[in-house]
Amino acid sequence: MNFFKKLVGEKKGNISVAVAVVVAGLIIAGAVMFTNKSNAPTVGPTGQNAPAVDVVKNVRSVDESDWVYGNADAEITIVEYSDTECPFCTRLQPILKQVIDESDGKVNWVYRHFPLVQLHPIAPTVAHSTECVGEIGGNDTFWDFLHKVYAESGANEGTDLSKLEVYATEFGIDAEAYNQCMEESRHQEKIQNDFRNAVESGGTGTPYSIMIKGDTKVPIEGALPIEQWKTAIDALLAE
Repeated sequence: MNFFKKLVGEKKGNISVAVAVVVAGLIIAGAVMFTNKSNAPTVGPTGQNAPAVDVVKNVRSVDESDWVYGNADAEITIVEYSDTECPFCTRLQPILKQVIDESDGKVNWVYRHFPLVQLHPIAPTVAHSTECVGEIGGNDTFWDFLHKVYAESGANEGTDLSKLEVYATEFGIDAEAYNQCMEESRHQEKIQNDFRNAVESGGTGTPYSIMIKGDTKVPIEGALPIEQWKTAIDALLAE
């Protein structure tokens, strides 16, 4: 329990004591789930699969380059670093969507890319396709497309790259503009920057999420059940 004592003993990583007492158990549970994943390599600088309390402060501030689902002025932001080909990420997507939809505008969700290319070679390509759709169609279309990609990936044990253009056109994206964006790799740097920031902020695999309220930042690893998300959110809202 050294991690728990460290977490609640001080305001490490901008996590206050009141929130830490409630959330620490969820983080530990998430860490257990995370370390049991067969598809979660260690890519972080510490070489340890444990919640990174000290480095979570490195998470990049939300800005105009981000895709936001829900109320832009919500009290809490969940920043998720994710890989479209990760089955645990696929499991998390409908959970976070439900959390946001039922939050009465108190929580929003920012999606960032964390493609683990060692395990999922096509993940950067799929990530780039979501960026191209967002560039052409805007924020809402990005999210519609993203939800579609995850649903299809989960149903088919991975994304069929040949169908990405079809999915895009289903949401009104011009095929020629989409293909040009893909060919030019316009968003490769953004995806790389997201990956780098995930690692800098403590991510050692996917999914890796950070709940943010003001200066308080809470790292959560793994695809926690919706009840645990709601418990953590309620604790943070009460802070």
